Amino acid sequence: MNKVKSESVEAQAVEEQKKPSTGECVGKAIHSFVESLETALSGRGNVVVVRVNDEALAKMDMLVAGGICKSRSESAAFLLQRGIESNEAMFAHIAEVTSEIATLRQELADWVQEGAR
Repeated sequence: MNKVKSESVEAQAVEEQKKPSTGECVGKAIHSFVESLETALSGRGNVVVVRVNDEALAKMDMLVAGGICKSRSESAAFLLQRGIESNEAMFAHIAEVTSEIATLRQELADWVQEGAR
């Protein structure tokens, strides 16, 4: 029985070593966060005026108060970028369907033009 218990303890120890440490997890999260912030803030030549609810404004202000973003504008860009990144599959599907719609519209327009002749 002691041998089985010993093997179980050893197996548990091996599994614990495989798990990333809290420091590693935090480091990866910070790295991901910084990358998203850099992406969101690069090439911001387009201006969009948008109304947000109180909850969204509070989250944006939290990013500013925490020193993560310098302004509400930066925090809005950051949050938009994170939303886009986390929904890549959805946007890929939307692009595919939109392309199909454009093709069908063109086919319809061509068909109507041919009938008018």
